Amino acid sequence: MNTPIPALEQFQLEELGQTPAVNNQNAEVSFKVDIEPSRVTRRVVVGMLDESKKRGITAAIYPATGEVCDVTNGGGVIGYLSATPLNPGVPLSCDLRLHRFGMNFVCSVWVRGEIFLYPAFSMDSNTRLTAFVGQESDGGLAKLNWSGLQLNVMGQTAAA
Repeated sequence: MNTPIPALEQFQLEELGQTPAVNNQNAEVSFKVDIEPSRVTRRVVVGMLDESKKRGITAAIYPATGEVCDVTNGGGVIGYLSATPLNPGVPLSCDLRLHRFGMNFVCSVWVRGEIFLYPAFSMDSNTRLTAFVGQESDGGLAKLNWSGLQLNVMGQTAAA
């Protein structure tokens, strides 16, 4: 089955919060949330974007195949979840992490404990990031169920 890479415009989005400006040159930003796909054939999305909605991290997940895609930075498919299809209504833990190194952000996406490397990008230090979730629009007004929201900006990254 060949599914096209989704575009942000095809999702109904719900903003969940905004970070302060990420000014520290060694900051780490973390956005954790549990989302519940309503149908196996409807993609869900989780992300953090700047005010222009052009820079940040956005991952779309297709419950039918486990496909995980970069929606924002042109990376396309970044991986597949190991156990699919995902069951509708069962919480799916998502954790987006951005590590700032000067003007560059190195990112990772964690879904159900599986890690996917995300394309790095550059961004202005005065930018605030808005966290959001969503699902593919089907013309209805149904919202995506979510829980367990955590949005953090830490001053220093931890060295491994």
